[in-house]
Amino acid sequence: MPRVENPERSRAARAISLAAVFCCAAMLTGCQSTGQGNAWQPTADAEAQLKDPERLRLSFAQMSEQRGDYDAARDAYQQISSTNPQSPEAILGLARLDLLAGRIQAAEKQFLQAFQVAPENSLVIESLGQFYLTQDRFDEAVRHLTRGIELTPGNNRLRHRLAVALAKQGNIAAAEPHFVQSVGDAEADYNIGLILYEQGQTKQAEDRFLSAVLKKPTLVQAQNWLDAVRQETRKAADTKLASASQSPTAKQPVQQTASQGQTTESSIQQAVPQQGEASAAPQPRAPQFGTPTQPTAQVQTLVPAQSQPTSQGLDLRTLNATQLEQLENSLNPTERARFHQCLRTGTPFIR
Repeated sequence: MPRVENPERSRAARAISLAAVFCCAAMLTGCQSTGQGNAWQPTADAEAQLKDPERLRLSFAQMSEQRGDYDAARDAYQQISSTNPQSPEAILGLARLDLLAGRIQAAEKQFLQAFQVAPENSLVIESLGQFYLTQDRFDEAVRHLTRGIELTPGNNRLRHRLAVALAKQGNIAAAEPHFVQSVGDAEADYNIGLILYEQGQTKQAEDRFLSAVLKKPTLVQAQNWLDAVRQETRKAADTKLASASQSPTAKQPVQQTASQGQTTESSIQQAVPQQGEASAAPQPRAPQFGTPTQPTAQVQTLVPAQSQPTSQGLDLRTLNATQLEQLENSLNPTERARFHQCLRTGTPFIR
């Protein structure tokens, strides 16, 4: 027998369902008070979503993705794609979920599908370029992000991604103006310094961090990285010096007698430093403020530049931002021009 529904119960069920949808829309898009008691009315955006089930479902999918409920997000994106295969937002959502799950090939296929559906959508182009950037496919990232900038020149977020792709591609000269335009002059040096350091170009990274600090002393991140890189450089130099001092010289190996494996005390000669080398164990190095002198038979202790002859010059790379600023303020115009030249070239500064 067919089931007979209770009309009152059916109306109540529909009311509860409608209330649930309304509450979901209110959470996603907001609602406004009528000013009368506790009554609330949906905003114009919420009303639009109630009239557009796809838009409401897309908001639910994006909210689920942000909260980490990826199963619910995928179900919602797939429901949208089944009814509207041309929805770039749903395709991008599925691509992001595939990327998070480590399904790289499936993710690339989805990103390319979104690009085919909406080839001039700046969000689609940015997402595709960012995908190639995460995969270290810099040529493809640069190509798509450049196209995005041509379509939306004022999109600084997309411009910053293009700058990162160019810098990681090795084209620092092309990346720098995009960094400057999207984040600022000092911040451009800081960003380039991070990428150079990541690529193992420590000296160039140090120069960029120093330039960022000089341009903007309040950029704390740049000062912290400058200090860290300098400390790393000094530690590496100390380790290299200690290894060179402790290893035996190749010119005087241990000698053995011609007899069958028999050795005497007189037939073994210890390796000793050659003339002109240090004969004592390496001493801890003091911070290097000047140009080091040539090695002699005595182990020399480096001292701050104030106690060294002025002809050796001052290594500006060992000074922090405050010291550099104080020094620059004490110079006349001619000295200041030479000071900036030494900063760029890394040569010692002589007053």
